[in-house]
Amino acid sequence: MKLSILGLAVLSALTAASAQAKENTHASKEVGSMERILVTASPFAQKLSDTPNSVFIVSKAELDLQRVVARNLSEMISNLVPGFSPSTETMSTFGQNFRGGKAIVMIDGVLISTTLRAGGRDLQSISVDVIESIEVIKGASAMYGNGEAGAIINVITKKPTLDFEMQTRVGVEAFADELSDAGFSISQSFSGTTDSDLGMLLNLSAKDRGNLYDSDGNQLPGAPNSQGGMGDADEYDVLFKLEQEFDSSRLAMLAHHYNIENKLHYGRSVNEENGLVAIDKDKPYNGPNPSTELTTVQITFDHDDVLGQQLNLSTYYSKVNVGYESGSEIVSKRSGFKAAMQWSINDRSRIAYGFEYGKDNTEQGRDRDVITGMDSAGTPQTQAQYVCSICDLTETKLSPFAQYWNQITDDLTLQFGLRYENFEIEVPDYQRYQRGVLSNKQGDTLKYDKPLVNLGLVYNIAESSDVFASFSQGYSHADMRMLRDMPVDSVAEFSDAIPATQTNYYETGLRYAGESLQGSLSFFYSDISDGYAYDYNVDAEISKRVAAVVVADEEIWGFEATLDYQINAAFKLGTSVSMSEGQRTNSETGVDYWMNGTRITPIKASIYGDYRFNDIAALRLQANYVGDRDKNSPESEAGYSYYESPYDGYTLVDLVSTFDTDFGLFTFGIDNLLNEDYQPLVSQMNKEVVWEAYRNQFSGYGRRLAVEYTINY
Repeated sequence: MKLSILGLAVLSALTAASAQAKENTHASKEVGSMERILVTASPFAQKLSDTPNSVFIVSKAELDLQRVVARNLSEMISNLVPGFSPSTETMSTFGQNFRGGKAIVMIDGVLISTTLRAGGRDLQSISVDVIESIEVIKGASAMYGNGEAGAIINVITKKPTLDFEMQTRVGVEAFADELSDAGFSISQSFSGTTDSDLGMLLNLSAKDRGNLYDSDGNQLPGAPNSQGGMGDADEYDVLFKLEQEFDSSRLAMLAHHYNIENKLHYGRSVNEENGLVAIDKDKPYNGPNPSTELTTVQITFDHDDVLGQQLNLSTYYSKVNVGYESGSEIVSKRSGFKAAMQWSINDRSRIAYGFEYGKDNTEQGRDRDVITGMDSAGTPQTQAQYVCSICDLTETKLSPFAQYWNQITDDLTLQFGLRYENFEIEVPDYQRYQRGVLSNKQGDTLKYDKPLVNLGLVYNIAESSDVFASFSQGYSHADMRMLRDMPVDSVAEFSDAIPATQTNYYETGLRYAGESLQGSLSFFYSDISDGYAYDYNVDAEISKRVAAVVVADEEIWGFEATLDYQINAAFKLGTSVSMSEGQRTNSETGVDYWMNGTRITPIKASIYGDYRFNDIAALRLQANYVGDRDKNSPESEAGYSYYESPYDGYTLVDLVSTFDTDFGLFTFGIDNLLNEDYQPLVSQMNKEVVWEAYRNQFSGYGRRLAVEYTINY
């Protein structure tokens, strides 16, 4: 269903109120008090009014509403934050982007993204039961290196409560056409602080998900593609925290373990009538189950006065295992240390400085049939053996940084930062697998370094209005999957074909936080040198093309806007709209061509209404609209190049109601209220690709019901 009226309504509302816009932080702030919103992704929290780029803060209250109409964290963020692509409705975030760039994910400031080999499971690494809030920060800063990423997503976990208390939450969910095939969830937390100021938190949660169904009541595959899915999946999460407060310092420890396994029962086949992937009950599945497992330990120490400055020290260790149907598994072990100090020079200026050290060891491999010889008839003889496609890579990173703020006048704030990105990747000797044959490849050490700057201004127009502008730079290496298909014999010969990507970010915008009206409006542009993309376009630079990964210069631009209006004490309306577009340049011909669906999301808009009947009952109705996109021309009469098929837009409507009683909180949700028949964007990328065998599409979820009960005691 194309809801063009909704799109027009959204755009009209934004046009009428764009002069009074602000960041989408309405649920996490006190009205008219932008100063009280703090951004905590860096070692030292800073005021939103000191931040010269877009920041979106998702509160716990917003997450609690979304949990009954969204199946995972990526879908929740997509519902709430403009600029993030719609859910893939799989375990993977492949094709989900912010402003044409991937999102780097942190949990309490610790990077969990598998950057050496992108696994696509970064947002399938934590249960929403343990999340307090989420910060989405656009652009780059010296305080954290986000490379060419479109945004940093910092997931902030719950903190110990002052008084000892427990919370129990239970839930059930099922599709409207198959209520008997239900999924269940339970979460239990224990939290409190002792008389000696030792805070403790333990949260245990588990989910047993049911099968998936489309709008016609047909059972969907548990995993619609090889990336893993959300059907019949078991999910577990354990979070433990200790926080000790001293007179002028704090010591905190976090231990977190998350595991999800997508249990598959049947193989997949393509329905010849509609071209959609369906389960094949005549073909039982007996391969590995897609899974993600993450373990993280972090220790943080803060002191308020060390040589007259604030001190922050943190160290961490994490291990991520990402498993696929093929039996391939990514194993990433990461450890690091960060030291930072902040000196308040005077009432109007301060500087934060320090360094970040990290080590990441990553490998990806699977069992392969390797040709060991020929029999007398000339038939190849094979033997199964483990072969790594990404072999024991070790990245070592040391990055000093400094970030300076100056309140030039009462209304004007300057931010200036420097960061020196300095990392090297040790590649051992390895063997390339190709059609049963192993060939020896000589390793080497890849070295990358670059000084980066950022500069920003924030001007306070009035008590509730800020205008900001910023320039920042990012720098990072590519996904090392390039080594898997290296066409030459040594990494030294290949190093020029895998340069680091440098991004120049430009952004300007305004934010407004009035008593009843809040909103934001921002425009952005990115100039990217040596950007990497999955690209089969025939105009790409062939000399740098390896396994469809092409290196080329890029430009991305667009806008984001939000508006929230408290009509009266009971009724609130809100809307947002975002658009990004981008082109890549063939460096051999100088010809520009549109970037494909793996990087660019069509125009996206949302609208919601909250109504509180009384102190007990409340209702939220929300709609998310995704537009069409048809930028690329067909490759031939046979169809489009890979990932360049046109998109058909769709609109999904959700309903959430809450009943806050003396006996606990009841939350009822209906996902896809109108039972829309649609295909997620990631399913449409290749619907008209020239290779018919790759036109596998899948339906989105039908109408789903969910109920949760929460009690604190």
